[in-house]
Formats: sequence, C-alpha cells, structure tokens
Amino acid sequence: MADLFAYAVGRVRALEAHMLDESKIIRMADAKDFEAAFLVLRETPAFAEKIDRLEHPFDFEALLKNEMQWVRELLESLAPGNEILSVMWKKYDPELPLNDYLKLLNAAAEKYGVPLFCSYARGFTILNRLKLDLAAGKIDFEAVQNQYCYTDYHRAVNRGLDHFKKSGSLFALEREIDNHLMEILKKAKFKAFGIEPLIGFMYAKEIENKILRLILTGKRMQVKTEAIKERLRLSYV
Repeated sequence: MADLFAYAVGRVRALEAHMLDESKIIRMADAKDFEAAFLVLRETPAFAEKIDRLEHPFDFEALLKNEMQWVRELLESLAPGNEILSVMWKKYDPELPLNDYLKLLNAAAEKYGVPLFCSYARGFTILNRLKLDLAAGKIDFEAVQNQYCYTDYHRAVNRGLDHFKKSGSLFALEREIDNHLMEILKKAKFKAFGIEPLIGFMYAKEIENKILRLILTGKRMQVKTEAIKERLRLSYV
C-alpha cells in the first residue's frame, strides 16, 4: 500500500505543477472580456489540449465537467476503492441531502482516523450546518459569533455573517468555507505519502474549477472585474 501511495503522490505532485497559479487567475479576472479570459486559460498546458477537443468552442461548462470526470477517474486508478475519496465524491450526488452527506463524511473520518481528513470533515460539517441554519433563518448572530470567536472558525464565521447581515447573501460565507477548507488541505502538500495528498489534489481541482466557473461566467455576463475578484477563492498552488 505504501508503494501504491508513493507512486500516486508522485503523480499528483507532477500534475499540481501545471495547475493554475494566482498570477494566471488574476490575469483571467483582469481580462477585458470573456474571450480574452478564455485565451489565458488556453495558454495553460493542462487545459490547452482539452480545449482543442471541445465539441463547441468556448464551451467552458463542458470543459469543467470533463475535467472533474478526468480527476475522478485518475484518483480511482491511483487509489482503487478508497472509501475516503468515495465519500468526498458523494457531495456531488444531487439525491443525497446535505445532512445525510455530513453523517457519511463524519462516519468515514471516525472510521479511518486520518488527522487531516478529520480536520476537513469537522470544518466542512460545522460551517455547512451554519450555512443551513442561516439560510433557514434559524440563527442568533451574536450568540454564534461569540461561540466561535476563539476557534479556528472565527474568521469564516465573522466574515460570512457580517456580509449576510448587510446583504442577505450567502456568497461571502460560501467563499470563506472554501478558503477555510483550503487552508486545512494545503497541509497535504507537505505529506510524502499516504492518502492526504490525493485528498488535497481532489479539493484543489474542485476549487480550481469553481474559480474558473466564477471568472468565465462573470466575464460572459459582463460582471465588473472587482465583483469577480471579490468572489475568488484561495488556490492550492
């Protein structure tokens, strides 16, 4: 098993080197229009060949869907039948309610006891339950902010709730949830073997896709650059 993960970690490390870095993300966000932003993406070796294979030019939704399918197939080949990865993919199941998914996630964390994954599962659960309560109007803002003021979650909670109180929008909390989980899983880059680097790579690609969708959708809808940048997430590389 150690040898299997040693190869897997080497493979994802090589792929991480070709992921979008902050400079390219900012270039895309600063591009004058949708086509210019898409051309920046086309300069990236990891996407250039895949863009050429698109049935319809500039069909970024198909591109992103294909990319995540490729990631899923890659990780399955590197760690066949791994339950942690399987549970992480289940969040995309449209028929699985979030509360049921949280139970699966935490059951997997308890069963396998991988510290990094346990931290991810705990953070995902706490912050997404807060999001559910906020959306349902079942929240005492002051009590919640006091509850988390001396925890690792205080920044995400405070920024998310403060923005919601002003705008009624969940987008800041959603951004802060993603950023909090990214800060946790970035630690996977310091692991030489084990499942953690594969978990980190999966989440890194998930956020990369989210960033690309935010930028390209925003450019297509002619959203102002600053409004796009406000919604960007932390990248893995």
